[in-house]
Amino acid sequence: MEKKGYFEAALSDFVFDVAAGGAIRHLVDRGHSVEQIVKELDYPVPFARVEKTVYRYLLESGILLEKLPQGAKELPVCPGPKAWENACRSLLRFVEEYGEENCYLECPFGLWRVENAQEKGKAENGEKLRKALSRLTTREQEYILGIRWEQRIMYHRLTARMREIAMKLLKDTEEEWRFFFCGM
Repeated sequence: MEKKGYFEAALSDFVFDVAAGGAIRHLVDRGHSVEQIVKELDYPVPFARVEKTVYRYLLESGILLEKLPQGAKELPVCPGPKAWENACRSLLRFVEEYGEENCYLECPFGLWRVENAQEKGKAENGEKLRKALSRLTTREQEYILGIRWEQRIMYHRLTARMREIAMKLLKDTEEEWRFFFCGM
């Protein structure tokens, strides 16, 4: 009985990957949010299944890291509200110098999502998350909220989509945003 369930699950995963997995990975690489991916697929796939596939792909491809590799170095980019233009130039310079695939933004979104939820007895977004997201467009908010952030600090590669988001997060903020280089 157990072998049959395992085989059926493996077959289902294989069929799903052939039918939608490649398309989902392609759309993730293009910077699409989970919501955008669901709308663009040729046939209906449950949101939760797309969300899970996106999260797994982000981890497997190294776009999203649960922890930084040993030897990662912090990039001195976090200035404060008045030095936004310098911070953006500095960030872009680091990405150009070290390469997108080696630069990451520290992301506390999973921690912030549940902030105060236990105290209030509600599953609501924390105040820090609401404040950070308020600086983003609806499309950018969908991208952040579509990722299944763990309830800890995670790291997102500075892809074109995440650089766009990072620039807005740096502007007029009291939060300290940290960037890292994971070089050779």
